[in-house]
Amino acid sequence: MINSVMSEGLKGMQHSQREMQKSAQEIAEANIREQPSETVDVQSVTRTNPVAPVEEAVRSDSGGDIVEPLIELRRQEQLFDASANVVSVADKTLGSLIDVKS
Repeated sequence: MINSVMSEGLKGMQHSQREMQKSAQEIAEANIREQPSETVDVQSVTRTNPVAPVEEAVRSDSGGDIVEPLIELRRQEQLFDASANVVSVADKTLGSLIDVKS
């Protein structure tokens, strides 16, 4: 029983890791410019307005939306931590059972 709990925890960790890699790939792809020769207009950045407004900042240069992959990345991180806690508790329980037997 403890081994199956550990196994499920490890499966959860592996699944979260794969999903985090997918989200990271989506984020990386969203930041690739469609036209590599495209240049940034330096004069459009002024001292009074040095950064883009928040509404525009959520999109990358290529127009790819990175909000959803960032949220998914954070969600998978939390799922990974939860699965790691399952493995940790199963390990401690197994250790306690071995101590009781000896």
